[in-house]
Amino acid sequence: MKKILLIEDNRMLRENTTEFLIGEGFEVFSAKDGLEGVHQTLQHLPDLILCDISMPNMNGYDFYKTIQQIKTTSTIPLVFLSAKTENEDVRTGMQLGADDYIMKPFDLFELLKVIKTRLDKQNKIKQYHDEKFYALIKHPNLGMFLYQNGSFLYYNKTILSIFGYTEEVFSSMTLKNLIGENTSNQVQVLNEIDRCLKDTSNSITINFLAFHENGSKMKVKLVGTAINYKGVPSIVGNMIRLHDHRESTIQDFNTAIDFKLSKREREVLELICKGKSTLKIAEQLFLSQRTIDSHRANLLSKTNCKNSAELIIYAIKKALVS
Repeated sequence: MKKILLIEDNRMLRENTTEFLIGEGFEVFSAKDGLEGVHQTLQHLPDLILCDISMPNMNGYDFYKTIQQIKTTSTIPLVFLSAKTENEDVRTGMQLGADDYIMKPFDLFELLKVIKTRLDKQNKIKQYHDEKFYALIKHPNLGMFLYQNGSFLYYNKTILSIFGYTEEVFSSMTLKNLIGENTSNQVQVLNEIDRCLKDTSNSITINFLAFHENGSKMKVKLVGTAINYKGVPSIVGNMIRLHDHRESTIQDFNTAIDFKLSKREREVLELICKGKSTLKIAEQLFLSQRTIDSHRANLLSKTNCKNSAELIIYAIKKALVS
């Protein structure tokens, strides 16, 4: 059942619209102003928001600007509700990035049509991103995973081969199971994971001891980035099993790569892997965007990658990110 948040200060319109949408099969939450709307948005993470423009306490513009600054709510589709006398306001709202608007007074079935159109579009976008994600998670050479709520929500066959489990058994395993209960090693790893999950701009690189299916201990390297997957804080990344010769190989590779990548290129690569945009990288390194684009092009050329996504995978695979 799709969730809709209606933010409208007119009580009668709010109640009538809510009743109609519930009758059409939606789960509906309502708020009388933008401030209350922010709380409702964070609490329920709706699939779509209907928002009036002129409201007390916090108007529609300020509400929209607020949720745009929050990672978990920035991609929620929003439709402005506007009186016919607010044409200029509508234009401003669309320039802010709103998905659509509808004029008041409106026909409820007209509103329903707009809602279904926006939800269909959002579903197509989600499906596209999910397909890209699944293509990445099935990478044949990397142990790719999606970690959420203590367990591995998705993982590929390489992860199974690292730990020696069948898919049936591994599907019920938690990270605690793999590390071992009540150990200092477990506490350290889980603390690092929690720290990473608290901020979606964070990344994590950690080596730890884990148990193979046969009971033996092995050293594992985990490299991941915090994301929000379907509204839930998660970590996506990869794991490799480390042996003494493997660690030496990685060290030797990093030493060799220094002859190819300049210090600045390595800095840019680190920030790209953290999901930073060209603008953010330029601001952090006090360089122009054109210079960052040049470094990015050099990195793609030197690593034979076609785009930034491949570059990130390459950097993770070769242990180039710290």
